[in-house]
Amino acid sequence: MSKLIDIFVGRQPVFNGQLQLFAYELLFRTNSEDNHAVIVGGDSASAQVMLNTFGDIGIKDVAGDHKVFINFTEGLLLREYQPFFPKSQVIIEILEDVNVTPNLLKAIQKLRDRGYTIALDDYVFNPKLEPLEALADIIKVDILEVGPKQLLEHVQRLKDKGVRLLAERVETREQYDFCKKIGFDYFQGYFFAKPVIIKGQRLPTNKVSVLELLSNVYDPDVDMVKLSQIIAKDVSLSQKLLRFLAQDGSAGKAKISSIHDAVLRFGLERLKSWAGMLVLSGMDDKPNELFHTSLTRAKFCELVADRLKTTPKELYFTVGLFSTLDAVMDLDLPSLLEKLSLDDLIVGALMGEDNAPGLVLKASKGLEQGSTRFKLPGDLTPTELSNLYLQAMQYSQSVDLSPLG
Repeated sequence: MSKLIDIFVGRQPVFNGQLQLFAYELLFRTNSEDNHAVIVGGDSASAQVMLNTFGDIGIKDVAGDHKVFINFTEGLLLREYQPFFPKSQVIIEILEDVNVTPNLLKAIQKLRDRGYTIALDDYVFNPKLEPLEALADIIKVDILEVGPKQLLEHVQRLKDKGVRLLAERVETREQYDFCKKIGFDYFQGYFFAKPVIIKGQRLPTNKVSVLELLSNVYDPDVDMVKLSQIIAKDVSLSQKLLRFLAQDGSAGKAKISSIHDAVLRFGLERLKSWAGMLVLSGMDDKPNELFHTSLTRAKFCELVADRLKTTPKELYFTVGLFSTLDAVMDLDLPSLLEKLSLDDLIVGALMGEDNAPGLVLKASKGLEQGSTRFKLPGDLTPTELSNLYLQAMQYSQSVDLSPLG
């Protein structure tokens, strides 16, 4: 059993003027006991919040259909690639310690042009930050840092610009009443609710696969087929990619038939963003033999499909790759499959149906145990299947899953 890693995301609600839930702010947390911010590299913290939320726990389990505020450091804002997360649900929260430069303003404008909502965090009416006001949809004001007189001076000025205002650190009824009276739109603080911690688990991330993916997405002669192959040989990356697609609607109405299909729908720019986030968030030690098992099954299913001239053979590879997912995740298979927008043939095969890819998967499992007591796929003989299984094992062992360094 591959050891799962516990992950945590802090979540504090944001309410509107009618005290209805508007959104959640997502916060970096390292464990379930310490409900306080932990000082780590800002880029890494933000990357971990995003990956934990969208790739592992699942945004629906963290926030339902509500919007989420996520902190963006200056380093993340200045990266040239497109964010991988859904613009319909994420509010990009710009931290107060950014350096306002032409490059930063240009990067924020690009995000706005792509449809992202921009919020300024802990705004204290510093003249150096004023150029950001024109790019903000929401400004969050720490009311414990800004006195009532200064609030009155600036609230109307910002409201006249069409900016919505969010009062942070509201701790008493009197503070809430005052902020609402002078024109604040949203409210957050201990008066309403303290942050709670959402716990999940994720697969260990393979360093080699992530670095290989990162190096290839920036290749000027990038090959989408090669990117698909890199992701397909790593069950953790494959699972995360499918979760992202299922959550942001990128899969569309058509079901996903292969990892290559998912890669094409995700797109190169988002793959760059995702690969960068994986590196920023830190990578774990190698997966165990269970990952080799999934690769062997995946390659075997693909070889059989190729021999039988059954298409698409990538669908068969996907069946084998995900055949160990319930064991790796230590969760029941039906609940896992509900979170992934997979083709019905894949789902049926993984659930034990005797459809075409299901028969091939059962043959693979039989050969693992040295048995030939299974229905033969197509017109292949047990000897032919054994030879294909040997090729699949050789392929799996050729993939280096060891950590770097």
